[in-house]
Formats: sequence, structure tokens, C-alpha cells
Amino acid sequence: MNLLLVDVDGALVNARDVDMMCFQQAVEAVLHITLDKSRYQERVVTDSAMLDDILHQYPALSSRSIVHRQVEQKYLENLAARLHSMPQELVLSKGAREFLEQMAIRDDTHVAITSSGWAAVSRLKLRAAGIDASKITFASSSDAASRTEIMALAAFRAKQDTGMTFKRRIVFAEGEWNQRASQELGYEFVAVGKKLSHHTYIPSLSFYQAALSKFDIN
Repeated sequence: MNLLLVDVDGALVNARDVDMMCFQQAVEAVLHITLDKSRYQERVVTDSAMLDDILHQYPALSSRSIVHRQVEQKYLENLAARLHSMPQELVLSKGAREFLEQMAIRDDTHVAITSSGWAAVSRLKLRAAGIDASKITFASSSDAASRTEIMALAAFRAKQDTGMTFKRRIVFAEGEWNQRASQELGYEFVAVGKKLSHHTYIPSLSFYQAALSKFDIN
């Protein structure tokens, strides 16, 4: 059995601009501050870690856990409202649906979805893109603050869900930070999209078969 860990943002859905905007607006509303937007143009850490960094600069009177809950809820509300009024701002990545459907019917693969965003926000994006992730192994920034921990937890939950030992653990994601996390864990890595040059690279999940063939999964 092979475990395929696929990331929400970049691999399954694309909503970067509106996503970050809604996050920033939520932080500003809860903390009553004005963020330096240039510092947070792109997510390179998890939602939890990014908010912790902001709280280090702008200490809050409320506890960390309370602030995290408040920001997450406001972020969720902002994104839901935005996607309701402008659904075209979130796009299902090419090949994502076919990838999930085809992997689900194979007996030699198990898919786990990982996200550097909070669970409720990530599930909202998946639903908006038409992906039902309710029965798929899932781990997110709601579970752990670091990308490495999220991947490791997804693998642990996948083992619990299947009762299987995995021959390979292969990550499908974009960005250098996902590559580093995969390397730290000893997982195989497939770069999805244009952000990273890597020896195993595909433009989108439409080319998943080419990637799997490199791992002798046919």
C-alpha cells in the first residue's frame, strides 16, 4: 500500500489572492491593527504559525487560544461571504477531481489530504470547489502548527484508518517549504505547479500518472 498525501492549496484548489486577503482582514478586525501587507503576500507557514508571528509583534490581551479561535471564525466568515459573492475567485485545480476519484478505487493507494490552513477554512474551500473530503483522511493547521507535524499526523491517521503499513509516502504539493518538510520526514515529493524546480515535477494533478510511474506505481 502506498500513501499519497495531497495538499489543499496549490494541488487541489487555487484561491491564493482572496484567501490571504480574507485572512489579513480577519486578523486586523480581531486585533484592531493594520498589518504590513507586504510581509504576508504569500503563505510560507501554516495559518497557526503565521498568526503566532503576528501576535509576537502585536501582543493581545486575550489568550492565544481565544485569539486563534476568533481569527479563524472571522476568516471563515470572510471567505464564505467572498466565495458566495464571487465564486470564480476559487478554482478547482486541473486534474484534482480525477486524481481523487482514481486513487479511491485503487487497492494499492490511500489518499490523505493535508492543509497548512485551519480545518474549517480548508474544508470550505474544498466544498466550494466541489470536493467532498468528509471520508478522506485529513490533517491541518488546526491539528499542528508546523507543516512537518501536519504531514506526519496525516500519515499516522492514514495508518489508523486503513490498518496498513505503507511502502511509500508520497507528497503532492507546491513550494519549497513542502519539499523541506517532506525531506525531513523521509517522504517522497512531487512538485505540483510552477513554484519549484524538482526532479519529480508535474504542472498539475492531470499528470499524476507520470509522477506515479516514477515510483513504479502503474
